[in-house]
Amino acid sequence: MIGLLDANNFYVSCERVFNPDIVNKPVVVLSNKDGCVVSRSNEAKSLGIGMGTPFFQIKVLAEMEDIRVYSSNYTLYGDMSGRICAEVKSLIPNVEVYSIDEQFLDFGGFGGHDLSALGNEVKTRVKKHIGIPTCLGIVKTKTLAKIANHITKKSLTHNGIYVLEHPKLVEAFLRLTPVGDLWGVGRRYQKKLAEHKIYTALDLYNTPEHFVRKQMTVVGQRLWHELHGRPCIPLEQISKPKKNICTSRTFGQLETDLSAIKEAVATHAASCAEKLRKESSIANYLQVFIQTNRYRKDDPQYSNRAANRSFTWTLPIASNDSRDLIRYATQALEQIFRSDFKYNKCGVIVSGLVPENERQLNLFESTDKQPEPIFEQVQAVCRPDNRVMKAMDDLNGRFGAKTIKLGATMSTQKTQSWQLTPSLLSPHYTTKFTDIPIARCS
Repeated sequence: MIGLLDANNFYVSCERVFNPDIVNKPVVVLSNKDGCVVSRSNEAKSLGIGMGTPFFQIKVLAEMEDIRVYSSNYTLYGDMSGRICAEVKSLIPNVEVYSIDEQFLDFGGFGGHDLSALGNEVKTRVKKHIGIPTCLGIVKTKTLAKIANHITKKSLTHNGIYVLEHPKLVEAFLRLTPVGDLWGVGRRYQKKLAEHKIYTALDLYNTPEHFVRKQMTVVGQRLWHELHGRPCIPLEQISKPKKNICTSRTFGQLETDLSAIKEAVATHAASCAEKLRKESSIANYLQVFIQTNRYRKDDPQYSNRAANRSFTWTLPIASNDSRDLIRYATQALEQIFRSDFKYNKCGVIVSGLVPENERQLNLFESTDKQPEPIFEQVQAVCRPDNRVMKAMDDLNGRFGAKTIKLGATMSTQKTQSWQLTPSLLSPHYTTKFTDIPIARCS
């Protein structure tokens, strides 16, 4: 049996853990640059606020209804997600982290146990120790678990947990699920299936397998088997290696100054390098892009990506060293920068990723523990030295992100304008010493 544990209104719930005053009040969390609503409390949903609604459209409503509004605090949300995972693993060892607020749980080793009671224990521990409310659907496959979890959220009688074992109950859930809501069914397949009068998950369930294979290829056939309770999508406890990593950000304001954009690119390159080191990977290629705001029709438009003028470095030696990536990224920026445009975004992409222990040696490197003396000096120059990066990562892990950073990423009064400055950001309660909540008693 597979369970899907989903945190309810996750971003909002994280804010409520450290601010009890907003419990039972309408709350929304906004996207980068405070643009759109990306998380809503149930109270905010009841006011008709939809996901992705631009904030300026509900600003008056927020004032009238006393809606509490927050900027996205991804550092806090990521840390809380990790804490939930650790808590769940204390009860259910086999867990796949599917997203920041969703986890698949393998109940296969708990034969003979009361799964409803066990699932309730998971939910209770997460709420008691982390403070986040969750919903849990338990059934035979991952696809059915997604369906069960979705309906469990709306149930008023099952206390946020549903164990689907009886076939008739499964069919009832399938009847309530539009085929477009199924995992892996996009708009194209939804439209194609509608032409054959397949509107719900139950309709697809009752469709012959060979027809599904013909219309939706092997992906649809796998989905069909999952709906029939035959697992085809295994639990992935170890994440698949990434094929590339992209770090980008919209500027706090339109930028024309090369030094400010250069600092932004250096910051993104350093972030890519840090992510590479966390995965013990190295990159062979590095690409930099900059672009103007395509919604400002009156401004001249430029994007080195759209114009097929992307600048990609083939790194001389595959690397995850921040110093290397910053050097090549800033050089690439100088090649693509045009001074007569107003830019609103830049980013860095690293690709050609391979495990760190599979790095291709260069001409002067050796795997011998004691190389020939004549090559020692040359190797000292050519061999990547990760001790500085390791020391920096250790210090940042111990004292907080960006405690130590490279000079190229440090803002000056002239260059700091590129940075986003969310006006409604909550403190980093769990990752920054100065933001640790203070408890007072009297």
